[in-house]
Amino acid sequence: MNEPTNTPPPRTVHAAVMEHAATAPRDLALVHGDERIDYRTLTDAAAALAGQLTAWGVRPGDIVPLLVPRGAQLVALQLGVLMSGAAYATLDPRWPAPRIESILRQLDRPVVVGRPGGEPLGVTRALDPVPLAALAGSARADRFEPVHAALDDPAMVFFTSGSTGVPKGVLIPHRAVTRMFGPGGLDGFGPGHLTPQVAPAAWDMYAFELWGQLTTGGAVVVVDENHLMPSRLRSLVTDEGTDTVWLTTSLFNLVVDEDLDAFEGLKTLYVGGEKQSPRHVEMFLRRFPGLPLWNGFGPAENCMLTTVHRMGPDDRNAPAGIPAGVPVPGTTVILLREDGSPAPRGERGEIVALGPGVALGYLNDDILTREKFPELDMAGERRRAYRTGDMGVFDDHGVLHFHGRRDRQIKLSGNRIELGDIEAAASTVPQIRTCAAVARTDEGGTVAHIALVYTLVEGVELTPRELRAALGALLPAYAVPGRFEQLDDLPRRENGKVDLPALERRRV
Repeated sequence: MNEPTNTPPPRTVHAAVMEHAATAPRDLALVHGDERIDYRTLTDAAAALAGQLTAWGVRPGDIVPLLVPRGAQLVALQLGVLMSGAAYATLDPRWPAPRIESILRQLDRPVVVGRPGGEPLGVTRALDPVPLAALAGSARADRFEPVHAALDDPAMVFFTSGSTGVPKGVLIPHRAVTRMFGPGGLDGFGPGHLTPQVAPAAWDMYAFELWGQLTTGGAVVVVDENHLMPSRLRSLVTDEGTDTVWLTTSLFNLVVDEDLDAFEGLKTLYVGGEKQSPRHVEMFLRRFPGLPLWNGFGPAENCMLTTVHRMGPDDRNAPAGIPAGVPVPGTTVILLREDGSPAPRGERGEIVALGPGVALGYLNDDILTREKFPELDMAGERRRAYRTGDMGVFDDHGVLHFHGRRDRQIKLSGNRIELGDIEAAASTVPQIRTCAAVARTDEGGTVAHIALVYTLVEGVELTPRELRAALGALLPAYAVPGRFEQLDDLPRRENGKVDLPALERRRV
């Protein structure tokens, strides 16, 4: 078992933001285009919107879907929902209509807030785009009294891809969001720090970027673009002064390959969402040896992050790849064997998270919630946990190493094969930029072969025969992929992760 040493004091999200607004009202909170918004303006605008939501029938405990484009008004609206005692579910108006409809059917909502003209998407109450200063000066802002919420009350819902094709709603309480930020919390958050908001608004790492700063007195730059390009990152650092950044692994690798100097000026960098590329990490550390580079691991069900690891030169040769690290504040991690008993150090087990970060469960799915969020007996105390489905090993120092997914273990010709092990081996081949191992099935559902789909470092060549030989020196013969497929880029989901189902369906 691995437990954190420090945990920030428990707070609700909106109470933490309002506390800083009361003590330092003129501190910068948001930057969006030409708008520079202080904490007093943000909280007053949010109070005005909370009053409007209440007038529309929103009550404590409700879930309010938001179909508003990313921007300062969306942030104020999210804060306003929390002030009203409700929880928000941010949906992207650009999503396909069937996906939005599927999510709205799961929500017993009093209203759906969006822009004028959004009725075809299900919008029932429309908000015109109004500067926050105008909202903050309205009479409604003065009249509204924020609702006192409990730490266990729902704050937000994140929808993840479900195995059935129907998005799963993960219900996140206030305690899960604030547990990592504040005294004793993660580095790079608080007064004087500035983070660009680049994650999709419907994703939990959007909350990491946004509430990590706003609950501690830091500030956020709202980025309108769907995807952050290296040139935009450079301008955010040099022109806006952003110093704490979260990037998906694939985006980090892209910036390292295309414009390594774009990181110049950063003070803290978090990277995650996928297995790290040792080659890209090594290139970064050679150029910026003193810049803290953190590997962040964790599912939405244990909100935002579960473990972190400050990456260093020695990680290049780690047998299982770059470590997942140690638990973040407010999180305990254990490993369980198949029979449910604890796995000792050095033995692989399922990664299980406990503590304030654990979600309340899945929306409208009690069966799956009971399966994935069991109560475990921990030294005579019943504690709620989340079974991640990820496999890991604790080394002798208590550092967690990621060993793939439980559900990515396949059987081919009688041999059990971990697809993650193939990817880890392929990632050590210098010419490989990104890769994914997928199992392809025949018409009867039996695994027919393993394919390694990969991209190459720009300007290098590597034939399938050469790649097969390289993997043959690293893997058992039965685990060497039967097919090798080179692409210019791997397909990605909205959150930046490799779209494995698309690769599984791919036929050459």
